[in-house]
Amino acid sequence: MRIERAKQYFAAAFMAGFIGGILFANLTVRDYVTTSGIFNPYFLKQYAQSEIEGGEYLLYLSGIRLVPLFLIVLLGQTRVRKLLSVAAFLWAGFSAGTVVCAGILNMGIQGVVFWVIAMVPQFLFYALAYLMVLWYFFIYPQSRWNLGKTVAVLVFMAAGLITEAYINPILMQMFLNTL
Repeated sequence: MRIERAKQYFAAAFMAGFIGGILFANLTVRDYVTTSGIFNPYFLKQYAQSEIEGGEYLLYLSGIRLVPLFLIVLLGQTRVRKLLSVAAFLWAGFSAGTVVCAGILNMGIQGVVFWVIAMVPQFLFYALAYLMVLWYFFIYPQSRWNLGKTVAVLVFMAAGLITEAYINPILMQMFLNTL
């Protein structure tokens, strides 16, 4: 499969999911989205005042961030690897569309700023790790996995976990204190 065609599939899947997430948040769960969840003012106030223990948070994050990657790697060993790659981008787009829409419905433009701060910087590292794995599965057998790719994925995941556990809580509390 040509590289350009693969990029088009990934972009189309993400955008279809993103639009689907926006429609889902607006048409089916709008009341739920605007009354509960991470955008709830009570939750935000509690989060801004809480002390987050980085080590414990790192252990918690390791479980919820590494298990999906491990499952994708296992499923990628089967014949559904291309479908899995497209489905992962579809789901990522759907999730992003839903969360962005929920942020805007609850906080206006500050909801988008909140979402960006909540995702940075760890998202960049996670995205690179997942993109490497999903890209490999999508273009297989034209590409071969090697030790360098394994190390890169592990380094990106570790950097994502560390920044999410130690840096992101500080950024979030700084933003929430401005509200």
